[in-house]
This record gives sequence, C-alpha cells and structure tokens, in this order.
Amino acid sequence: MTVLEAPGRESGRAGEDGRARRRWPFGAGAAVRLPVAAWAVGAWACTLPVAMALPGLAGDAAGPFTLRGTMLPLVAGALLLAAALAAGLWRASDALVAASAGLFASWTALVMRAALHGTPFGFNGLYGDMARMTAMATRYGVTAFSSDGIVAGVPSEYPLLYPWLVGRTAALTGVPAWRLLGDAEVLVTSATVVAAFLLWRRLVPPGLALVLALAGLAVFHDPWKAFEVLALAVTVPWLLAAFAGPPRGRLHWLPAGVIGGLILLTYHGYLIYSAAGIAALVAIGWHGAPDRRAHLAHAGRTAGLAALIASPYLVPYGAALLSGGQVVADHFGAWAIALNPFPFLRPSFAGLLQLAGLAGLVWYRRAAWWAPPLTALVLGTYFYRLSCAVRYLLTGHTGMIHHAAVMTDALLVLAGVLTAARALPGLGRRLRAVPPRGLGALGLACAAAWTGATCYEAWMPGSAGRAAVRAAGTSPVARAHAEPAPDGRRDFPRALPGQGRFPVEQVRAAVESRLGRGARPRTLAYDERLFSYLPWRGYIAVDRTAALTPTRWDDRFAALRALAASGDAAAFARRSAATPFGPIDVFVLRNENAGRVWTWRPLHHKPAVRFTPLNFTPDRWDVTRAGRETVVAVRRAGR
Repeated sequence: MTVLEAPGRESGRAGEDGRARRRWPFGAGAAVRLPVAAWAVGAWACTLPVAMALPGLAGDAAGPFTLRGTMLPLVAGALLLAAALAAGLWRASDALVAASAGLFASWTALVMRAALHGTPFGFNGLYGDMARMTAMATRYGVTAFSSDGIVAGVPSEYPLLYPWLVGRTAALTGVPAWRLLGDAEVLVTSATVVAAFLLWRRLVPPGLALVLALAGLAVFHDPWKAFEVLALAVTVPWLLAAFAGPPRGRLHWLPAGVIGGLILLTYHGYLIYSAAGIAALVAIGWHGAPDRRAHLAHAGRTAGLAALIASPYLVPYGAALLSGGQVVADHFGAWAIALNPFPFLRPSFAGLLQLAGLAGLVWYRRAAWWAPPLTALVLGTYFYRLSCAVRYLLTGHTGMIHHAAVMTDALLVLAGVLTAARALPGLGRRLRAVPPRGLGALGLACAAAWTGATCYEAWMPGSAGRAAVRAAGTSPVARAHAEPAPDGRRDFPRALPGQGRFPVEQVRAAVESRLGRGARPRTLAYDERLFSYLPWRGYIAVDRTAALTPTRWDDRFAALRALAASGDAAAFARRSAATPFGPIDVFVLRNENAGRVWTWRPLHHKPAVRFTPLNFTPDRWDVTRAGRETVVAVRRAGR
C-alpha cells in the first residue's frame, strides 16, 4: 500500500500471476472522515505553539551559535520524519499526508525560531530592505491607510498587507513593530507550506500536492522575504486553478477572486513577471473552452474581484502615479540579473529536476492538462526577463529582473515534479514492475528531507561557529544577532558585534524634549533605521535605488540640494519651512570634518548634501549632539 491509498481498499487490480498490482505513488487519494484541509491546518495549529516556544524553553545554552542549539531542530526533524515514515509504511492515507504537511510547516517554524533565539530582530536585522520593511510596519502602527514607510502622506508602491498586519498588531498589543517582525517572518514562511499544499490539493492528489509544496519552498525560502515566499508558493497553483483547465474544473470565480486579491495585497511581482504568460494562459483556455463567453466572464469576474479586494492599495497608488511619479528603484544594478538564465543547466539536483520539467513541458504538451499553462507561464517570465534586459541596456532600468528569475526556477522545478509523477508510473507499467510496498511514503520522506536540509542550511548559521559568522558578516542570522537595540545596548543573549550603532533613543529624547512626547515631526535623517523604530514623517529615503515611485525621489533630492545652498540663516529657515514637498522640522545629520560641516549622504547616488552649521542659529533651531557622529537640529516654534 502506498502513502496515498486508503486502508482496507484494494491497491490495484490483480495481475496475470494473481498478485495485486499496487498503485504507483501520487495516485488518487481516498476520502477521509475529516477534510484534508482540516488535517493539515489542525496539525499545524496544534504543533506550531510548541515549535515557537521550544528554543526559548531550552535556554541560552541552546542558541544558534552553540552545538546544542544547532542540533535541536535537526534532531526534532529527524524524529518527525521517522515517525511520519513509519506511519506511512504501516497505514497510508490522505489524512496522514495532510497532517505531515502541517507537521513540516511547524518544523520550519522551529528551525527559524531557533536561528533567531537570542535576538529581538528578524533575519537580516535592519540591513537594507529589512530597515525599510520594518519602517513600513512601524508606520502602519499609527495609520491604517496606505503609506510609504519613510515619506508619510505618500501612498505605498509596495503591497501593504504583510507590514500592515504587523503594524496593526503592534498597535493593538503595544509591542513595537520591530520586535514583531521576526515572529511574522517565522509564521508566514511556515504558513506557506500549508497554504501551498491546500491549493495544490485541489489540482492533484494529496501526496503530489505535498511534494509540490515542498519543492516550491526548496527553490525560494528567504524568510526575510516571507511575504514573497508565500506569494510565489500560492501564485502558481492559483493561476492553474483559476484560469487553466484542471480535471476537477476551474476554481469558482468568487474564491479565485478573493485569493487573487490577497496575492495582490501581499506581493504582486510574480503576476507582473508572468503577465504575458497569464494572458497566454487565458487565451489557451478560451481557445479550448466549450463556452468561450463563459470562460472570458469567469476570467473577468475573477480579475475584477481581485482588483476590488486590493483597491485600498491599488487606488491610492494609481492616483499617485497619475499625479506624477519617478521610477528610480530599479536603477539598482543587481549582479544577479547577469546570472545564467538557464537554471536547468546547473549541475545540481534542482537543475536535474528543472531539466526534467523542461522535457516534460514539451513531451506532455498534448497529454497533460498542466503542460500548456505551465509552458505559457515559463515563456512569459522569459519574455519579461529578455524585454527588461534590453530595456536595461537602453535606459538603465532593470525591472527587477533578478526577482523574475526566481519564478522561472520555481516553475521549472514544479514542472519537473509533475513530469516525474506522470512518467514514473508509465515507465513502471511498461517494465511490468510492481511498486514495492511503502514506495510512496519513502518518496514523500525523501522530498521532505531534501527541502528540510535545504532550508536548514540556509536558515541556521552553520557549524563554523560564532567567529566565522562574525567574520563573514553577510549571514542573515549573523545580521539579526549583530543589530544593536535602539539605545545601542547589546545585552540580549548571544549578541554579536558588527552593525554600527545609530543613536535612536538619543535622537528621540532630543526631539521629544522640545516637541513633546509622541511627536512625529517631518524629519530629514541620514540613517533609515530611525524610521524603523519611530513613526516620524520622513522627507526623503536615503537609498535612491530603494525609494518608491510616488515619493518622487529625484525631485525631493533636487529641492534638498537647493535648500542646502541657501545663503544665510534667515533664508534657510524660511525655505526649509516651505519646500516643494512640505516643511522639514527636524534635521538628523552626520557631524563631519570636526563639526565644520553636517552632511546627508544618499546611497548609490551623487555626493553628499552638505549643510553649514552657521545656518542653524540658536534663535531658530535647538541643536543637540547625539553621540560623536550625529547632530539633531529641531526647529523652534514659529520659526
């Protein structure tokens, strides 16, 4: 009996020799008393609290940079895998497969929680994009409406659901958003396994659905991008269920539209990268539909409902674009865009699986329902990557090609799994081979072990120890443990030195002593971490290649340079109170050249903007030093 067959049911028809011919793995599953979804969600919900609490119960001696802490999730995973395999060999069922999905999801939470044990920060700390994501969550702690994380009053270009949920949770609980983000990463990445399994389950049998969910996580599993991990895992099966022709029929437009709207609110990038493929997918369905008008109506209703659900994000963003915006973020030339665009040529297990997927898309183009839509999506992503590569050479805009490559990788791996699931049973029948008992359970165990090992190696700091991690300085775990607290302390357990200190609490004290507790002034700051901790109204982002389109970064930067060139203190005070983008009430600048110049330096852009201290006269500004490198100037009332 395979892992997908029901107990008490014949596993296949009798062969010529009188022996029962067992089904091959990934055959049709049998009904169980509880729905498959209930087994998956129930197992996850029951074991997740244990997984989240276990590293903390183990104490500081089980931190991620100790041998005991490294072994904790490894041993737990081995025990779970052995128990699930034994249960599958004893009595396989759909319920067991679904429960295994929930257990694996909880184990991923255990690994991530163990990696972050001893630090209040999430993966990557406040490095790069994580500072901006934390700023968005902090912003949504004081507003429920679409907003840029740094520049207040400007709607977000980034999908808002993930930081919005973190921010609103912070508002309800009183826990700062930056302290919640690590748990949010763990929960969302863990939920990805269950969500992907449930969507794939509607398209394929439970065992194959679990393998597909695991394979997707093995391809892309960066927890600091948990919302992108979730979006990728659900976008592909959603597209197939909503617009392709699966054997059980398309997903009704109402749930399909709801899921699509949530994807738009979470991360819409994968829909953009495969837009041409989605159009082709709809066209393929239209061509083969018995009722073409109904097919188009279904697609229209689904897309319309998705847009309606995402309207709190799409409408403000669209209005901002109509009033003028500047696309600057994709000027960042990530070297990843020049990597080999053909992942199936890489000498690895994933590369072999992708090569099998490519072959399967061609071989089964007329025989398997999933081959044409997946082919359309793969070609759609390649079309996007090629067109953006040409655009980059002509204009310098990348279109975030490196993110599109992730979807190509995932699509080919998923196609490889589906190809294997179809080809192996056929090959066995041709060879007249009877699958051995428990082959399906063993296959699922191998898939879980592959994905588990891949994620474990990516999330944990490894066996090199603290010294190697500290020297490297690039590990997402090391950055989480190296980030200092807002007041500069590093007294939380297992803190690693590394990240430079920004005196957030001193800046806050200097401003609130003059403007009052809880003030949220319009601020120009040389470090974006200020906005990760405080929901102040920023004037401009520091990193041009991460600034969002509605903020009009180039225009704000030009206004800032003009302001710095003001000739006298009176003119400077007057102009800073009425820039084209509103007033600047607080300047948080870097003190350089022995205090003779105060600077604001943008990243990946032009030279620093230099302010003269002579323009910050005592009659107009209260000036405070916050450490050796930071100076804070607060506008006096009425000045």
